[in-house]
Amino acid sequence: QNLPIYKETSVKDFQKYTYNSLNKGNALVIEMAHKIYSNLAHLETFSRDLNYTGIPLDGWGHPTCLIPLVFGAFALLTAGLPRGILSYWALFNFCIIHPMDLFVGTLGMGPKYLVDEYAILDSRYWVVQDACVTIVSALEFFVMAPLCYLWYRSIVKNKWDSPFFASMASTWHMIGTLFYFFGEIYEGCVHLPGHDFQWPPKFDTYVKVKYFWIVFVFLNWIWIVVPTMIIITSYNELGRMVANKQKKN
Repeated sequence: QNLPIYKETSVKDFQKYTYNSLNKGNALVIEMAHKIYSNLAHLETFSRDLNYTGIPLDGWGHPTCLIPLVFGAFALLTAGLPRGILSYWALFNFCIIHPMDLFVGTLGMGPKYLVDEYAILDSRYWVVQDACVTIVSALEFFVMAPLCYLWYRSIVKNKWDSPFFASMASTWHMIGTLFYFFGEIYEGCVHLPGHDFQWPPKFDTYVKVKYFWIVFVFLNWIWIVVPTMIIITSYNELGRMVANKQKKN
């Protein structure tokens, strides 16, 4: 009766209260949340010590761990070895980032440590399976990953369409990250650990520094700034290609 969980409670308030309670190890809330959300198979992991820095070996034999290896082998066998920093960037996104965001993040499949980290970082992943994050993760795997492979292949084989695939993949990267990042800002950061953020910002806890400022803010902006630079460079390169073709004609 003392818990603010009833039919009139908004989903947003319930998620916020549940998340705070889980971080405090509230066993009753964990039990109630299990009954309400059917996909919270690993919800008890929220009550673990967030300062724990070890990496348990639980689940490292999961088939999901083979995805980066299979994707990497496929890219190397069909295209060749990387050539230049952009080829490594395209390969990294193709083999690791896009598959992991879908399978480990949204579906909660994979090594226990990685599944836990996704859940602690942002409960919009497998915990509540937020519609926006789920769609972005699906687009990552089914749209962005193939574009990254085509981009990688065109770089390695020195094909003329490399700037085209670079601009296409980078545009999707930027749009997906903007939806993911600013969607949570619009929601008030209620799905993030230690979401009591005010201005000026505070760096007073381990959770805020690691999960919010380093992972959520800094790493996400890498996927905004880098794609923007690649788009500009690719646009200029395509412009030079068109100009040279016009001169020949």
